Amino acid sequence: MDSTALDLHTFREDAARAWRTGGWVAVKEEVRERMLDRVGGYLREFVVEADLSRLVDVPPPPRVDIRVFTGTDWSLLGDLARGRLASQFDQAAAAGQICLVAWEKRQAIGYAWFSDAGEGHSSDVLPLPVDAIYISHLEVSPRDRGAAVVAALLSAGLRFGRERGFGRGWIVVAGDNTTPIGGLARVAPSRVLGTLARLKVLAWMRSWYRPLVTPVPIVLTAAR
Repeated sequence: MDSTALDLHTFREDAARAWRTGGWVAVKEEVRERMLDRVGGYLREFVVEADLSRLVDVPPPPRVDIRVFTGTDWSLLGDLARGRLASQFDQAAAAGQICLVAWEKRQAIGYAWFSDAGEGHSSDVLPLPVDAIYISHLEVSPRDRGAAVVAALLSAGLRFGRERGFGRGWIVVAGDNTTPIGGLARVAPSRVLGTLARLKVLAWMRSWYRPLVTPVPIVLTAAR
C-alpha cells in the first residue's frame, strides 16, 4: 500500500484517536500532515544538542514506569500510535532504533525513539556526528505534556546512549514546539546549533542547514 492510500485508509481511525488525545488541534494536525504537507509548504526546525557528560537522571512521576517496547503490536500504545505510523515504527525497530514508552498502569502516555543512525535527515544536508545519539520521535499525551514525563523519557533514553559510549544527544524540533527543547534542557546542558529548513512544492523539495556562528545555550527560566 502506497503512502497516499495508507493515509486514506487510516484517516478515520487516526482522526478519532487524535480527537481523544488533543481535540480539534490534533485533528487539524492529522489533516495537515496527510494533505497539506503533500502539496507543499515551508518548515523551519531547530537543531539542538545536549552534553551527555553532565546528564541528570530524572525519575518518572509517581505511578509512571518507563520501559523499552519490545513487541511489534503498536496498537498497544493506544491513541498515541497513529495507524499511518505503524509501518514507520516497524522499519525503525528493524533498523535497531530503541522505543521507550512511559506507562501509567497499562496506558501508554508517552514514547520516544532513539537511534545512532540519524534516521530521517540526509547527511549531505545536516552534518550528523557519529558520537551522538538521536531522538528521532517524541510524543506525549496532551494531559501529560508537562516537562515531567518528557524529561523522564529523555533522561532514560540518553542514559542508555551514554552507556553505549555516546557523548552527545541530538534532536531536531519544529520552531513552535518548545516542549522537547525544555525537556532536554532539564536533563543536560543543551544548546541550539542551527536551523534546518525545508521548502516543498509537490514533488520538488529542497532542504538546507544553517549553523549558528555561536551556538545558543538553552536557559530554563522557570521550573515546570
